[in-house]
Amino acid sequence: HFGSSFFFLLRPSPVAAMEIARRCKSSRQYASSRMLLALAVVVTVSTLSRLPSSFVGIAGSADAASEPSTAAPSEAALALKIGGGMAVLLLALLGLKQRQASKGVKAVPWSGADVQLLGICLTVGWAIRFLLPIPAGVTSQAWSMLAIFVAMICGVVINPLSPPGVTLVALAVAVGTGTVTFAEGLRAFTDEVVWLVLLAFFFAEGFQKTGLGDRIGLTVIRMVGSTTLGLAYGLNLAELAVAAAMPSSAARAAAVFYPITISVCRASGSDPAQGTRKKVGAFLVECCYQATATSSCIFLTGAAQNYFVLKLAAGVGVDVPSPFKTWFVAGVGPGLASFILAPLLAYYLLAPEDKKTPDAPRDARARLEQMGPASDEEKVFGSVILGMVAMWATASSTGIPPVVTAVCGLALLIVTGVITWDDCAKNHKAWGTFVSFASLVGLAAMLNNLGIVKWLASTITAKITGAGLSTVPAFFVILLSYWVVHYLFASQVAHVSALYQPFLLMLVQTGTPGVPAALALAFASNLFMTMTPYASAQSAVMMGGQYITVGEWYKAGFAYFIFYVVVWISVGALWWRTIGLI
Repeated sequence: HFGSSFFFLLRPSPVAAMEIARRCKSSRQYASSRMLLALAVVVTVSTLSRLPSSFVGIAGSADAASEPSTAAPSEAALALKIGGGMAVLLLALLGLKQRQASKGVKAVPWSGADVQLLGICLTVGWAIRFLLPIPAGVTSQAWSMLAIFVAMICGVVINPLSPPGVTLVALAVAVGTGTVTFAEGLRAFTDEVVWLVLLAFFFAEGFQKTGLGDRIGLTVIRMVGSTTLGLAYGLNLAELAVAAAMPSSAARAAAVFYPITISVCRASGSDPAQGTRKKVGAFLVECCYQATATSSCIFLTGAAQNYFVLKLAAGVGVDVPSPFKTWFVAGVGPGLASFILAPLLAYYLLAPEDKKTPDAPRDARARLEQMGPASDEEKVFGSVILGMVAMWATASSTGIPPVVTAVCGLALLIVTGVITWDDCAKNHKAWGTFVSFASLVGLAAMLNNLGIVKWLASTITAKITGAGLSTVPAFFVILLSYWVVHYLFASQVAHVSALYQPFLLMLVQTGTPGVPAALALAFASNLFMTMTPYASAQSAVMMGGQYITVGEWYKAGFAYFIFYVVVWISVGALWWRTIGLI
């Protein structure tokens, strides 16, 4: 009956409206899948036939926002037409679902979208686009992009489809409505970081296929495996040591330590495929994830964007003296506090079912004896990985991008037969993550290109200036705003490129000294990598392992956001005062 009322208001044609009202009177007829399908076709054709020939999508063009045209539909009419199309889609999906369910013994499970959850996502996007007023200085195209992006994130959270399906649908909507061009929508599929994520999955497969991952995992368990918490600290210590020489946090986390962590999880009997992800896996993966954020803050060499932020700071007149020493001295105090406390928070948020494993070291020793000496495949794979680590560690001096090293490494493994192309082609998690992450990165980049991010930054600046905040309150507001806005980004580098300099200038102009301001934003640029499943390259890889659900990820991401803010501001302030930085 809602559909009848809605389409009557839409008035696509008198005949269609009368037919809708008549056929929706009977609930039995309403449930008929054939009726719904026929109805969807009638209304869709009628609605589309009423669109003006000049209509190019819900966004229109940039000029259309400033120069009204009599040929373009009014906002109210456009809202009704888009809303009508959404309702038609939902009715059609319900009809198809009911048609499949009515086949009796031949019925097949519905593999399409969850209609109710899809309706929620579509409604969120529609409401943002048509119910919220478009701010001054923001084009309708940019506002449409924001609506699509928020609806997509809603879909990633509540899962009407799998994440790759959600992001692909969002990409199709953005391209199909003219909000972005096809080239703009697919631009991120050639991004180096996106490809590094894909290649990391293949290396993780190599760790498992050759048995090297199991060997390393069992060795770690033998040494520190009497408790699950001990395992976490042992893995994190290894990650911290490597971070001093490996400046690609994505490669370090996704291609090296995540596969090792997965091997430890499986050696401990924790595997999502067996329904045992919570045994130790969810906890250890979360600890591995948080360790990368912490180590990237302690060492200037811990992440590639660390060098970038110092260059950006120098570009606006803030030079950090003795950068390696200054960075380490400033980050080591709050960094070590985070390193010690972060696993304890994960122990509470994602409590492992097996907390003590006194027999694990003995069992690991026995299994290592059964495995015998390392095979040729293990030796070749280990040598290639060590060579890649060395190349990543010297990337700043050799000038070879990490993704080039990864491609060459994978090619060498394929040539030697350690990994085959069939192994890569059958890795559906890798390709699914590739599609979803590339779509997220591409659409997030368009938010920046269309001015949404700059609008948010300017709005925040105006509010701070208008409120007349002093230095300390302004520091908190600006830092937290810079941190929280990462919910709109799917790349740390993209976030830093777009907002680091404007926010650094905000801090300096409101009274924060230059070097502390530059370092505070730099550390935040590493810590916000843990907020969402799309916040960084390694996020996408670890999310693809299915040890942590989307809901758990967002819950933990928000908890760690609060945790890092408290630790780095409280411990950081005391530490920086002690070393004379403030």
